[in-house]
Amino acid sequence: MTFSGTAAAGIFKAGKKAAVAAPTTPATKAANALAAATNDGSSAYEALVDAKKAEDKANAGSAAVDAAKDFTVYTGIDINIKASTTTDNGMTISAATDMGAGSIPDIADKELDAQTDDLTAPEVKIGYNGVTIELQSEGVDDYYDGDLENYDIGVSGAFGGLSYGIALETERNTASDYSATIGYTVAGVSLTINQNDVDGAEDQRSISASYTMGAVKATLKNDNKGAAKDVNSLTLAYTAGPAVITASMKDDKNNNTNKDGKQSWDLGVVYTTGAYTISASTDESSAWEADVAYDLGGGATLNVATDSKETVIAGVSFAF
Repeated sequence: MTFSGTAAAGIFKAGKKAAVAAPTTPATKAANALAAATNDGSSAYEALVDAKKAEDKANAGSAAVDAAKDFTVYTGIDINIKASTTTDNGMTISAATDMGAGSIPDIADKELDAQTDDLTAPEVKIGYNGVTIELQSEGVDDYYDGDLENYDIGVSGAFGGLSYGIALETERNTASDYSATIGYTVAGVSLTINQNDVDGAEDQRSISASYTMGAVKATLKNDNKGAAKDVNSLTLAYTAGPAVITASMKDDKNNNTNKDGKQSWDLGVVYTTGAYTISASTDESSAWEADVAYDLGGGATLNVATDSKETVIAGVSFAF
């Protein structure tokens, strides 16, 4: 049996949020109409005007752009527990779960992740001759993007240059019955197909091909986006000593994924020198991020992160 995990503490400030249009209710429409008319001095008119003022005041909060400006202090711990054994015929069986308390920052997503304070349903894996069976109710991720839903049974493995996986849902009347992936690598070229079955709609599918030549890795991807319009993308990654530079482009101008008249692109760099790891990125909307991590030794790391929304994370974490 093994125990591992992460603990963290620091300060956090949420960034700006997109403006939310205030709803227009029948009471607002009626008050607007009466406000445009001549005031007849009736009590009904006065009551509607007062109702409109109260509603406008309430809606001001939903239309606000800025999130809370105050800094908050976060502390959190996540403990992973794993037990495993090997049978006489070489089969491996393991069970893993976790528990925690407080919150731990997600540097990539610029948010705090709440940690549960009780043991979750364990994940059980059985491995034999290169095949792994995973069992966990609503705990097996899909292969398309990890967002559709969690499945109950997973089977995965590899032999030669071929890899495969399938996730199955045992319950009826769900959004998807299965998710699957297959990949093949030969002569520096990797081909991967991921698919989610979607009941009552077009399946979600992505096909990607990657080629590595020296310090450069290029990836072409076609994503059918389910019933929406397909999106093709090109990603280039270049390793130059201690720096890794990535650039990506998508043909999604004015379609279902980017409706603001711009074509999506991303540019990022990760630079490591000594105990420092510095990351920076930006995109077509000038939505930038900047992160600095300093290795304190002993499994501890000092993190400072911010972005164009004025999110701020500063704290220390350590793995054990």
